[in-house]
Order: sequence, then structure tokens, then C-alpha cells
Amino acid sequence: MQTNFESFPILTLHEKLDAGQFALPKLQRAFVWNGAKAAKMLDSVYEGMPIGSLTLWDTRKKNRGLLRISTKVLPPYKNHHRRVLFVLDGQQRLSVLHGVRAGGSVQSGRRGELDFGRMVFRVTEEAGPRFQYRNPVEREWISLQDILASNWIERLGGLPRRSFKRAEDCRDRLLAYEVPCVRVETDDIDDARELFIRINSTGTPLGAADRAFARASEFDLRELADQAAEKMPDTFKRIRDEVVLQTLALLEGFEDLGGDAMDKVVATLNERIRAQGPSAIKQFTKTWDLQQKAMHRALDLLRIQFHVLDDGLLPSQYMVATLTVFFFRHARQPQPEQLAQISRWFWSTALGSRYSGSGYRGNILQDSDYFKRLAANGREVFRVTDLIDPTEIRRASYGKRSAIADAFFCLLIAQKPKLLTNATLMQMEYFASNANRRHKHHIFPRNLLTKAGVGPSSLNSILNLCFIPAEENSKFGARPPHRYLLDYCEKRYFPDVMARHLIPHNDEAGIWKKKARAAYYQFLREREERVCEAFEKVAGCRLFRRV
Repeated sequence: MQTNFESFPILTLHEKLDAGQFALPKLQRAFVWNGAKAAKMLDSVYEGMPIGSLTLWDTRKKNRGLLRISTKVLPPYKNHHRRVLFVLDGQQRLSVLHGVRAGGSVQSGRRGELDFGRMVFRVTEEAGPRFQYRNPVEREWISLQDILASNWIERLGGLPRRSFKRAEDCRDRLLAYEVPCVRVETDDIDDARELFIRINSTGTPLGAADRAFARASEFDLRELADQAAEKMPDTFKRIRDEVVLQTLALLEGFEDLGGDAMDKVVATLNERIRAQGPSAIKQFTKTWDLQQKAMHRALDLLRIQFHVLDDGLLPSQYMVATLTVFFFRHARQPQPEQLAQISRWFWSTALGSRYSGSGYRGNILQDSDYFKRLAANGREVFRVTDLIDPTEIRRASYGKRSAIADAFFCLLIAQKPKLLTNATLMQMEYFASNANRRHKHHIFPRNLLTKAGVGPSSLNSILNLCFIPAEENSKFGARPPHRYLLDYCEKRYFPDVMARHLIPHNDEAGIWKKKARAAYYQFLREREERVCEAFEKVAGCRLFRRV
């Protein structure tokens, strides 16, 4: 292995990109930067500050089979070159340097998109950031695609003289900036894989899945994971690669979690494929396909049976992994007896935060083994061993996501809540979406509680929340519930609506009391009891300790 240190002006990098000298290897990750991060890097270039180096694997053309196909980020490698320059580190930076000149949009991560036409430079004198990710504004925010274009003088001809000079200065600074490059010459693929893992310190850190992808020398695990991600339901696109690989580890019977499990899976599969050849690849492909089908069945059940409408309501993504084990062994809908046990598992795991904290490892592995038994024997009982303190519900905060809070919102959705104004069923796919947080509102208004001296921990309790359309909530304003509910309490449908929102509403309930502080604390106790009863009803078993 030979290492060379050099640097290139960005203008030269553009020329090399146009010539198709660079390539992304299959072990490289997808583009994940957002506009704000790209703008910050460009500002560093403008100011002459370090942005980190590029690490290039210089190898013979015979290794071009490692090319990552259809990256849609960098120009494609051209086959007439005798050698390939694989980008091992600095892909994100190089992609931005190319994109701001070439324009166009690229996928960023699983759900995002970065439109390079919106990377702009401010040509006016105002104080503030010079680079932003936003729509261009004539004579103020100019697209870098125009500034870096070959016909830039023509494109910027309408600017005032001083603004034109600022744009010209920006162009000169960007194109002249020297990017340090580390070029490593080796034809040993294993050396390149290990180098990729070791050097990734200046960019986006490598996760356990990325390390596993890089070490999968006998099969393209990253490509398989990307294909699986593309086929995920739109509402579950944020399921992490680590969850998919952890599922594979559970199916392979490894008694490990996280990076250790993924490394063992990859090492085992590499060795198996080397020893058995195409037959091992065929068997793995079959297992992988069955795993993806099982995972889709698991997601369907979570959505339909437990009202996890999107990945923003998942108490733990690893619940998808363990439930997938069941559907891998039981490739059809669960029988009623099995569904009853899955219900016990779901609610007790979510409320008990069993997949976090010190006990998460043992719980995940035990649940994986349990689901294998349940798939084989539909009467296998899931035992709830640790009852939950009911006050944990009250202490769960709206402002901080937790498994308990996610379970609480799933429970509310399960009640099929109705609008207070006319008793129409709420369309929960819309109102409960992670993108529509504005439809979760306080039953006792925050301003009212703050003035009454209620502390932050009680003020932000999830028990003070319910699903209310923003338009309906605006009618209530900052009035206490005993006042804004007067408009509806005589309606015939009122008891049913309140019951569906799990809000105690008898004549002596806290919501009718006039002293805000005392009323609120009474309400919390009452709703805590009501919510705990509802949780145990849907779970079909006891979940909480009796106080």
C-alpha cells in the first residue's frame, strides 16, 4: 500500500469530475447531508477554513466491479480510464462541491431531498450568513449554480456593480480553494475496506450498519438494505438499517445485539459463501426475501392492531425486529390466541420501556426466542414479569419522546376519538401523523397552569394532552376546561366524545373545578386511573402495580 499526499483546487476537482475519474465504491454510504450543513461547509471554503481531506483509493481498473451503481450524486465513472479513483472519505463534501455547480436535486437520506439550485450566496451588504439553503431572490440571494457556471458573466449581468463584484469574489474563492487529498494506491480490496472503516473520523460517523456493509466482502449487503428501504411503506421509511441487520442476526440465532451481532452475521455469511459458493448466496437471498416479507407483515400488524400509524409512534424500532421473528416463522396472520399474546407483549414492552435501559439486551433476545416458540405453539403465554408504577404515565413528558408517550398516543388512537364540536370521527391518519403535531393540545391550557403555579414536570405531563384539531382548539383559547366545555356538555353526544378521549367527566371530576391548580392535580390523578384501565383492557392483562 502506497500513500500520497496532494491537494487540488476545486476547479481541478470539477475537471476531474467532468472527466469521470471519480467513483463511489459499493461500501460507501448514501448522501445524507442537508442544505444547512452544505451551506456551512461552503462558508468554510469561502473563508479559507479547513473542511477536511478527501481520501481516494487509487486502484486498477479490474476493481471497477465495486462501483456503486446509480448514485445520482457524482458523475459516473468513465471506463476508458486505466485506473479508478474510489472516494473512501469525503463523499458528502465532494458531492456538495459538484452539486452546487451542476445543480439538480438528489436524495438525502431515506426521506429527504437536497435541491442544489437552492444553495445561494448573498450579494448584498447586510450582516448575517453569506450562504443559505433557500430559494434565490433576485439581486440578493444568487444561486451558486449561476455564480459557478461557465457563462457566469452573462447570467449575472443584471446585478449592480458592487453585487457583481461580490459574486465574482465568491466564485474566485470557491474555485481556487485547495482541497487536501490522500491518495492510497492498493489493489487489495480488504485493505480498502479496512481503510474505509478507520478513516471515517472527519465526516459523518460510521454506524454499526455501515461497518457491517463495508465488511460484507462476498455479497453486496448495502445494496440489499437500500432496496429493502425503498420497499418500506412510506410511513415507515425511517426504520434504521441497524434494525434490519439486527433482525437478520436474530434469525441467524446470534446471542448478541448491535455492532457485535452485525459483525458476526457478516463474518459468518462471508465464510459460508466462500465455502459453499453460489448455493450459499442463493440460500441467503431466499432468507433475506422472507425476512423482508415478514417485516412488512410485522409493520402491518403494528399499524392495524396497535395503531402505530408511522415510525414516529414506534415505542422502539427494535420491536419491529423481534415481531419480525414471529412472522418469519409464521408466514400468515396470527391466530386469535397468538394475537392475544402479541398484544400483551406490545403494551407491556412499550409501557415498561423494556427495549431501553440496562435490561434491553436480555429482553430483546428473550422476546426473539419467545416469538419463535409462539409461532410454533400458538398457546405459548407471554408473561408480564415487571408491573409498572402508574405514576410513570403521569411523569412522562410531552416535550421528550419516550416509549410510554408513544404508547399513550397509540392508545388514544385506538379509542377512535371524535370531534367535540359535532361528534364526527377524527381521521387519525391525518391528525395523529408525526408531521401534524399541531393537533395535540393541552386539556388545561399551559398559560392557565403557569399562572396557577404548576411546575414544569406536571405542566408537561402527557396526561394533559389529547387530539384536538388546531382549528377547534383555537376556539377554546386560554379558557379553563370548566368554561370552554360548557358550550358542549349539554350535547347528547358529549359523554361519548369525552369517553373516547379518556377524559373523566362526571359531575365531581377535576375538569369542572374552578381553582386551576387543585383542579389540574385532581384531573391528573383521575385521568391516570382511566388511562391505566384502558391500557390493561387493550392488553388483556394486568400491567400496573396497585397503589
